[in-house]
Amino acid sequence: MVILSFCVKATTGQSVSWHIQQRVILEAKRLLRHSTKSVKEIAAELGYDDYPYFSRLFTKITGMSALAFRNKNSG
Repeated sequence: MVILSFCVKATTGQSVSWHIQQRVILEAKRLLRHSTKSVKEIAAELGYDDYPYFSRLFTKITGMSALAFRNKNSG
């Protein structure tokens, strides 16, 4: 695992966890756009039992809250 982490970081300049977070947030965005599930339900579906942590992570990565993202991108 250390070798994989090193190779990913050396090749992309970003850590494995960064790539995983990006993919999770991409899926969260898709669900926010195309479902009526609550943000809390989406967080749980994506494996985040700690909703406040998911909410902070989403805001940190996207620059807006999940609800603001949904409102901006709905319709």
